[in-house]
Amino acid sequence: MFRQEKLEYTVDGGRWKRFFLYSIPIRLIQILVGLLPNSDPANRIRGFLMRPFFKSAGKNLQIASGVIANRIDQICLGDNVYLAHNSWINGTGKVYIEDNVIIGPFCVVASTEHPFVDGVVSNNGTIVAPVRIGKGSWLASHSVITLGTNVGLGNLICANSVVNRDTEDYSMYGGIPAKKIKDLETPQK
Repeated sequence: MFRQEKLEYTVDGGRWKRFFLYSIPIRLIQILVGLLPNSDPANRIRGFLMRPFFKSAGKNLQIASGVIANRIDQICLGDNVYLAHNSWINGTGKVYIEDNVIIGPFCVVASTEHPFVDGVVSNNGTIVAPVRIGKGSWLASHSVITLGTNVGLGNLICANSVVNRDTEDYSMYGGIPAKKIKDLETPQK
């Protein structure tokens, strides 16, 4: 598992370029396919149309309606990834989602955090750290993964959980903050 220090980040001069090259085209795609239902064919169409905007994306990407991906150019997706409806992923600090991951409805994956300056939260500058979601993991609905976190291989993150530290492979976690509930079956080699 990797662990990187949290870094201060300020918006660079490339924000207008990203706005026109990523934000506008992605929003147009979302508008065009917004009327399609959350069905397998529609999710595959969304995945196909949005795939080129990710830093990297494997085969069989499925994206349901309402998914928001900030800094999509900093998000790497493996094969067979499913992003359920209304999930929010912030790639500013880099996000790595490995093969066969399911991100449930209304999940948040945040690679950023607002700093407190002089006792108040600040919207000027951001703390960033990468997030990794291990192969074969499932984030159940309304889960939150915070910056600098590594979700282990084959994890089940229970609904409404907040993961704010690394998790062990093949384990179930739940709660706020998420704690290990039990070991899960490991794959046979």
